[in-house]
Amino acid sequence: MRAINPISYLVLPGILAWFATIPSALAATVWNGPSIGFYHTQENNLQDQLAADVKLSRSSGGGLYNTALESGAVPNTSPKGTTWAVGTLANFNTLTYTPCPLEQGNRPPNYVNTTFVVHLTSASDDIYLQLTLTNWGGAGGVGDKTFGYIRTTAAAPAPAVTITNPASGAVFNAPANVAIGAAASVSSGTVTNVQFFTNGVALKSVTTAPFTVTAGNLAAGAYALKAVATAAGISATSPVVNITVVSGPTITLTNPISGAVFAAPANFKLGASASPGSGPVTNVQFLANNTTLLGMVTVAPFTALCTNLTAGAYTLTAVATASGISATSAPVNVSVVNPAPVSLSAAAVSSGLFSFSYSATPGLAYVVQSSSNLVNWLPLTTNTAAGGTVPFSNPAIHGAEFYRVGLLPNP
Repeated sequence: MRAINPISYLVLPGILAWFATIPSALAATVWNGPSIGFYHTQENNLQDQLAADVKLSRSSGGGLYNTALESGAVPNTSPKGTTWAVGTLANFNTLTYTPCPLEQGNRPPNYVNTTFVVHLTSASDDIYLQLTLTNWGGAGGVGDKTFGYIRTTAAAPAPAVTITNPASGAVFNAPANVAIGAAASVSSGTVTNVQFFTNGVALKSVTTAPFTVTAGNLAAGAYALKAVATAAGISATSPVVNITVVSGPTITLTNPISGAVFAAPANFKLGASASPGSGPVTNVQFLANNTTLLGMVTVAPFTALCTNLTAGAYTLTAVATASGISATSAPVNVSVVNPAPVSLSAAAVSSGLFSFSYSATPGLAYVVQSSSNLVNWLPLTTNTAAGGTVPFSNPAIHGAEFYRVGLLPNP
């Protein structure tokens, strides 16, 4: 039920009717904050401002009145904008509110040490506070207008706090160092502490903005992050942010070997060995110079063919992904060169050996072949050129023997 005015009088011919307040069942503001004392004398003439248009004072020789809306106390009425009930805030919504009894004709001294609940109803107010009368002086002499009480105040507002990073659902590679940040504020006052928790275990407290901490060396697992902000002794907890730390895969580039040299345009096999972490390896990418995709494989064996690589220096890496976490292999450096034409020097026979040399491109592989009829050729030796000129010798034989040198395909 909706509250109606504290004491409403309806005057009809020959009839005087009144209605007591019915407490509101709707949401109301309850001042259950720290208590303060108020003491008024004729000399200090203090006024206790409870709301924008509710100021309590006492008229000379009379009761309480609202100086913001009234010029003096009106017998048998409350200060405007208030209704009163004997009781405490513990049962404020079950009390019956009537005019304020602190009117001189009601002998207010008898109410010293009595606790009331005061309902502020002026304008848009719907506030309940607790008030205990501590003093009421005499009228028309010493102590005229004196009164005092202890009353509750508005409760301090609760702060608001949210975790700003990481995002909920984020995945990290173990061991993980996760930066956690929170935004915390309060409508009045200052946030004096933000405490961070991982899976309910206190991580660290921060007393001033920016409110950030680092959760270090997190092992694989699921983590629930939350922050608790405190202002004026009142705390509030952020929504939980869930993250996952997983064991990432490991990967090694097995082919080609570091330092390999290929003839342009280069076609060669790429290979990698990958081990799973918290989940299976779902993708392996082969990259040149960290930017150019040479090939991609989704299932083992993780091999791909690199084609038409032009002359230049390349740093090759393989990147494996498992459970959303990627790992990169150690780099392998290779070169692709334009091979120089092969030419043979004049032959010589000495000490039973037939010898010559041929021009080569360092790092590339060559084969030396021989034939007695220029039709059938037999390989004699293969080698990777260490320099620009490669010597060759073979036992001399009687009769015709022909030799040739060729560049071998890229491995």
